[in-house]
Amino acid sequence: MKKYLFCLVLLFGFILAAPAQNIDQLLKKVSKTENIEKVKIGKFMMSLGKAFGGVGDIPVARGIHSMEIYDLSSCDNGLKKDLAKQFNKLKDSGGYETLIYAKDKSDGVRIMVKKDKDTIKEMIILCMDEQDPTIIRFSGKIKDNDIAELVNKYDK
Repeated sequence: MKKYLFCLVLLFGFILAAPAQNIDQLLKKVSKTENIEKVKIGKFMMSLGKAFGGVGDIPVARGIHSMEIYDLSSCDNGLKKDLAKQFNKLKDSGGYETLIYAKDKSDGVRIMVKKDKDTIKEMIILCMDEQDPTIIRFSGKIKDNDIAELVNKYDK
């Protein structure tokens, strides 16, 4: 009897977890999609940009090591609708947590971060628009106090 009860509970747990979408699955699907524009700026190019771009006074910019941008505006409408559904089903998992979530009718923005203590290792910004969905991924070591300093600087 205990075996049957355990199997039933386990099966029920899998059924509940199955529809949940995590960010890694979404990014994997997007990277395999045709007709996307992807720009990746690696550590070397970021260091050149920081050296010649004059971002030394912005604390958050110092911590960013790489950046990826996925522009999905050229994809077919069926895929865009599917991505919008997945965007709404995203759950905090895989070390990612939702920092900000805002939705207005069919458009929405979700900012998710992966943290290690007081340092943000990765930040993903999902902009879901009916016509121009975009995903931006930052990697690096951004300290919480750098973000607080940036907010204080522009909060005036």
